[in-house]
Amino acid sequence: MDLPRKLFPALADNSFTYLNSGGSGPPTRETIEAMRELDDLCSGPAYLEGVGLYAHQRDAYARARGAAARLLNTAPDDLALTTSSTHGMNLGTFSIDWREGDGILSARPEHPGCLVPLHEAAHRYGAEVRLLDPPITPEKIAAAITPKTRLVALSHVDWTTGEELALREICSLARERGVLTLVDGAQGAGNVPVDMQSLDPDMYAFTGHKWVLGPEGMGALYVRPGLFEEGLHSTNIGFMSLTDPAAFDAEGGYREKLHTGARRFESSTMSPALAAGFAAAAEAVEERGAEGFREIRRRADGLMDLLSGQPRVTIRSPRPAHSGLVAFEIEGVPRKRPRRNS
Repeated sequence: MDLPRKLFPALADNSFTYLNSGGSGPPTRETIEAMRELDDLCSGPAYLEGVGLYAHQRDAYARARGAAARLLNTAPDDLALTTSSTHGMNLGTFSIDWREGDGILSARPEHPGCLVPLHEAAHRYGAEVRLLDPPITPEKIAAAITPKTRLVALSHVDWTTGEELALREICSLARERGVLTLVDGAQGAGNVPVDMQSLDPDMYAFTGHKWVLGPEGMGALYVRPGLFEEGLHSTNIGFMSLTDPAAFDAEGGYREKLHTGARRFESSTMSPALAAGFAAAAEAVEERGAEGFREIRRRADGLMDLLSGQPRVTIRSPRPAHSGLVAFEIEGVPRKRPRRNS
């Protein structure tokens, strides 16, 4: 699927070749217009509607959750809106009631957005982080899990190679052993098909500003239904965490009004403009569908074919392409760890 350059203000008036490196994807005019339209409304005329302002905000959040849910093949109430993948990884990591000696399993190539929260949990609560070297396989995960392991935290797509991990098998074996799974989907959503019913993680965090081509500052966290009943808790609580904010009592007694699912993680007012842009971008990915994902892989394979013909170049990504990320090394050029915002 060939998206015309004129759809993207960042590319419309120049001849630059844009390669999505998994950092930030440029939003389309449609996404930008959706943000501007709602921002103009909620920053102006909506104030004359009294409580109508909050209705517009509520509707924007609902549309964003709905679009993200369709992208992940899940229900809107299974998603909490966040600011980024890293925000979601923090919410997921610290939702666990950590005890000294608990085990956390992850991988050495993981992005700091995944690893920093894990190491902070270890520092605060005396948990122990164990990092595996690639390749990350279900067999390696199974061998590394111990009776003390409480969390496996991994990426859906490795940001250093573009490899798609065998997430379904990893989540399944972790569930069988009573271990929670937290997935960094920053390089997953919008880049490869994502299906919560098939992959079945406990939590999956992603952002809108990478492969979804949405605005900076809005993402989502999937939470498997029933996790709060199984002992998960939210460190991010506020009036939006309640099913009926008007039922709040200053003396307490409001816990039975907390959302039973992911929305317990939403605590307060968010940007309706960002929600509108996030929704528009996610809806566009859904509209492109399977053909869009095939085209991403086709272009990645084409890039690897071109690079393979160059002297001193070694491809580090799997072939055929798993995703749109292509990693390579050039002989004589020192390796440098890339940076990624999430």
